[in-house]
Amino acid sequence: MKLSRRASLWINEALDRYLPPSMRDSKLFGDLARRMYGDLTIDIVELKDKAFYLSRAEFAAFYQSLRSRFDQGATDLTPESLDGVLRAVRGKSVLDVACGLGYVCERLAPDHDVIGCDVAVSAGRRGTHPNVRWCDGNVEELPFRDGAFDTVVSTHTLEHVQHFGAALDELRRVARRRIVVVVPHQRPYRATFNPHIHFFPYKFSLLAWTGTDHPHTLDLVGGDWLYVEDVVPEDARQSP
Repeated sequence: MKLSRRASLWINEALDRYLPPSMRDSKLFGDLARRMYGDLTIDIVELKDKAFYLSRAEFAAFYQSLRSRFDQGATDLTPESLDGVLRAVRGKSVLDVACGLGYVCERLAPDHDVIGCDVAVSAGRRGTHPNVRWCDGNVEELPFRDGAFDTVVSTHTLEHVQHFGAALDELRRVARRRIVVVVPHQRPYRATFNPHIHFFPYKFSLLAWTGTDHPHTLDLVGGDWLYVEDVVPEDARQSP
């Protein structure tokens, strides 16, 4: 049975916020996570310790083994967070980084020129809207020139990346007007029922990475953090 995003958020809230940390980090929950995920290239409970030591190829192989085992579904966004993303987009050209099956791309396509980018987009994307083009690319090394897109969107991606700072720098580099980011509102535990390696239980958990030098908003929308940052030219930021 596949749970809705709203139902999974409620379950995570109950498990992560209301059970004592000693219980959430117990062998019981570790064994439950292993049973849920089965045999992967990396033990799901050991992922957080090992992820930052893996090569890019090893990290990609883990996610390939994960994708082959689970139905990704159309989107991880709740209706509220999806609406927030759509409202935040500015300009005509949009890049959706780590677009998955392309649900957000399809929603944006009627009013925008969209590129959906993912490490394996050709293997799983959905939709055939003429305003959407698809390409392969890694969020930590995007194959686009500086300022190529009016808005760059990335939802439920940065919680997975090995090098958060590098990924954020790339989103900023290719955006001309705005970046729109969604990450989950979740506490860190050794055994979680998702393969996240970064966690954002509080606003400052994300602001520690983004800083506050850029004009931005950060709100809890539909159970997720919605971060919207306006691009300021470097020369304007440095002027007195």
